[in-house]
Amino acid sequence: MGLISKLVGKREKPDETIIAAVSSEEAVTRVMKSLSKGAPASVAQAGAEIATALNTVETAILAIDTIADLLIEAELLTATARDTQSAGRRALISNRYNKLLHTVSETILRAEHNGMNLLDGNRNTYEIKLDSDERASIALHVANLTTETEGLGLSAPLEAFASQVEVERTIAEIDAARRTTSRVADLFADSSAVLAERLARLDQDFGPTAAQATRPTGAGH
Repeated sequence: MGLISKLVGKREKPDETIIAAVSSEEAVTRVMKSLSKGAPASVAQAGAEIATALNTVETAILAIDTIADLLIEAELLTATARDTQSAGRRALISNRYNKLLHTVSETILRAEHNGMNLLDGNRNTYEIKLDSDERASIALHVANLTTETEGLGLSAPLEAFASQVEVERTIAEIDAARRTTSRVADLFADSSAVLAERLARLDQDFGPTAAQATRPTGAGH
């Protein structure tokens, strides 16, 4: 699943046509080549939208890093549960694990930026318009890093880790979740690098005012 995977072209016809998907680098390059021949205002708008897209992606990356750290802690907790025979201690570990799951969910909620949450899986794509005529846009594909089955698939312990079977099942879930999170992190990092490179090129070709976000940065905006 690519994060920035296609350029949507909308022709001036009653029935809009979607151009076939291209790679993120090709998409942004095509847009900037087209807009660089137009009015400075068009370049500035496209630059601002790409900067906003980059801020949104980077907000998601910060959340992914937090989730990755939480999963490491969860892995250590469940390994401790596996190695102890004390039902009381396992219950305490189970309680801590439930709190970690809650923190993962809160982290996903805080990953929203500019009305877009790339990690909650509620939508297939978010589209960022690059011009006022809406003839070109970048589609930001989302990932699902929630604890639900459709996301990371992390289930709360039902037996307070009393049984070894539940502990081993949870360890397997965490391992799969860590692999998923790592893949998503790589995809988002690649997309961030593409957007950052395009903004740097805009800065070089048109000056720093062509690459300024028009909307607030940071989670929750």
